[in-house]
Amino acid sequence: MNITKFKLYFTIFLTGAALHAAAPEKMPHKKMDRDCEQCHNTGEWEKVHFDHSKTQFELRDRHKGVPCTSCHTIEDFSKVRTACDACHLDVHQGKLPYACETCHSPESWSVLDIYKVHANTSFPILGAHSRLDCDACHRSEIVGEYSRLQSDCYSCHEKEYRETKNPVHRDFGFGHRCEDCHALFSWRPASFSNHDARFPISSGSHAGEWESCNDCHINPGNYQVFDCLNCHEHSRAQTVGQHDEVSGFNYDSNSCYQCHPTGTAEGD
Repeated sequence: MNITKFKLYFTIFLTGAALHAAAPEKMPHKKMDRDCEQCHNTGEWEKVHFDHSKTQFELRDRHKGVPCTSCHTIEDFSKVRTACDACHLDVHQGKLPYACETCHSPESWSVLDIYKVHANTSFPILGAHSRLDCDACHRSEIVGEYSRLQSDCYSCHEKEYRETKNPVHRDFGFGHRCEDCHALFSWRPASFSNHDARFPISSGSHAGEWESCNDCHINPGNYQVFDCLNCHEHSRAQTVGQHDEVSGFNYDSNSCYQCHPTGTAEGD
């Protein structure tokens, strides 16, 4: 090859390389309704800077720093959904009637505002219940369904009701209204605040005259048994003599209660 041809080929090679280097990269956006400089700048072309607060979806908290292509189609940025399930897996399988933001927030997907969720239900979250997670109550359902549950205490606390030994609730006349004895803020100690409906111990002559349930209920395994004579130190002979005109009188606590259901000396 003579020197003339070599110079010619070399010139063509340099020209082609220069043209290739000067050629712009292929435009990745097939459809774009914004100017390039709204997102890019000549100093750092690869770094995208865009004020998302000027759109209908401000990027807050955990959404900050998420790559654009996580939500947008790069060919057409207008093809984007703002619904949460467009990006997040719906573990509730579309069965909840609430919007995601009712329970979740951009601060943390796992943080649930259970107070807000339950505020308009028949079971607002109060007291010790505020320390529970959803699965503690919604435990027998399809994963993530969280349908409405019964709001009475017994529906969740049946196990405690059946297993309590002192007193044995199931065998000795305790009903299923747990709230009659237990409080929302602490399950123990229990207090039978409705006792006065059966026999006044918080009002009347018996108010302040006892310290514990066992003062009257001498059998801790059976709270249907009570002993009036344990506190009222009557002479048997004297008491029988005072009741000699009372038909069917017996010197026992049940007879006392039959005639004195409100705890007064005169009877009811």
